Amino acid sequence: MSGAALRPAGSRRRTPGQIVGSVLGALATLALVLFAIFPQLWMLISSLRPATELFISPPTLFPSSFTLDWYIEAFAGSNAVRWFANSLIVAVATSLISSAVGALAGYALARFVYPGRKLFMVLLTSAYLFPAILLLMPLYLMLANYRLVGTLPAIVLAHLVITLPLSTWLMKSFIEGIPRELEEAALVDGCGPFGAFMRVTFPLLRTGLATTLLFSFILSWDEYLFASTLSNGSTATVPVGIQTFISSFDVRWGAIMALGSLVTIPVVVLFVFLQRYFEKGITAGGVKG
Repeated sequence: MSGAALRPAGSRRRTPGQIVGSVLGALATLALVLFAIFPQLWMLISSLRPATELFISPPTLFPSSFTLDWYIEAFAGSNAVRWFANSLIVAVATSLISSAVGALAGYALARFVYPGRKLFMVLLTSAYLFPAILLLMPLYLMLANYRLVGTLPAIVLAHLVITLPLSTWLMKSFIEGIPRELEEAALVDGCGPFGAFMRVTFPLLRTGLATTLLFSFILSWDEYLFASTLSNGSTATVPVGIQTFISSFDVRWGAIMALGSLVTIPVVVLFVFLQRYFEKGITAGGVKG
């Protein structure tokens, strides 16, 4: 039996031009991946270099030996454990609140028609048209009026200003991808609008919630501007704490590289756990059922 007869129906042999195109595409993708991860790789290796090799010229990719001295220095001479705890509390609280409120707000935008709905959508879109620094002063004055400046709830509220508009738009897109007929059937069975949302729609939003949760966590975990203004020594987050290793006369690059490497761990762990939902969430909402 010939090779042509063994090929599945509809399959075609790839031409040399297609093979070359696939190879070039794979090489281009590999180059982009290496370009994206090289700074993180260099930061990790630098955090393990001895002090004598940190500024050698010409630089080498791998040191002659590895050491944990920079990690010991970063934790022994600072409140790094408290910084990480504060960042974790703030990021988890922000992502959970932002995802929950964003789901409810997205449901209201996707399913109901009411006066001011379009204006609200426009205002929601315009939230990212202005730099965050413009919101800093009014936000600080509002939180100071309630004596919240210097506390973790103040940082959480500030981060919600950044994450909530994005969470609302993401959840609105996911909810619009769920057939409305499922909720109508629940309404016929006696559920109210909120009951239909909680019993029917919400369980189908795992992909959207995972994607929103991940984006909100990353935005909060890496945020510096609001956290540096609204925190004090005991409520500083990791991005704020890292700046303490920079002074007028010295920059402790080794300790900075060590903490910078550790900062990426929670994001990587969260992405690994939510990866399957995140990959679906990137394209969800682009195709309407």
